[in-house]
Amino acid sequence: MKSIKNILSLLLLTLLLGSSRLVLAQSEPEFIKNWTPLKEASFHFDVSYAVVKCDPLSNAKVLLNAFNEGGSFPKVGFKLALKDAAGNKAEVEIPLFKTNLGDMFIASCYSDDHANLRFDVPKGLDASTLTIEIIYTTGS
Repeated sequence: MKSIKNILSLLLLTLLLGSSRLVLAQSEPEFIKNWTPLKEASFHFDVSYAVVKCDPLSNAKVLLNAFNEGGSFPKVGFKLALKDAAGNKAEVEIPLFKTNLGDMFIASCYSDDHANLRFDVPKGLDASTLTIEIIYTTGS
């Protein structure tokens, strides 16, 4: 009888731990900085960014939302200049990617769709005071 109780206790513990991991993995991201628009390209391409923690144990990430409202170029990329309130700086380049008129690409914590638009906040930068400037690049 004692061994059955031990087995049931172990089974219950396993279920609880498994459930807590599942809840943690599916939790909503914590927004450190809400969606913020960047300078629009002269060819009508818009990019916004958010700074998030995808889960309580992860590093802060930058998620980008890109919208092609002009359709002028079949490939677009960006050079991003990141800076925090203390003056720490970093650069990140998003390589050219295919885009058509009306395409919207939104990076997410939990999907690899548009993973090219998601990156860790570079070491040494304060995620809570992060600002970004953008330079657009294009290709055919």
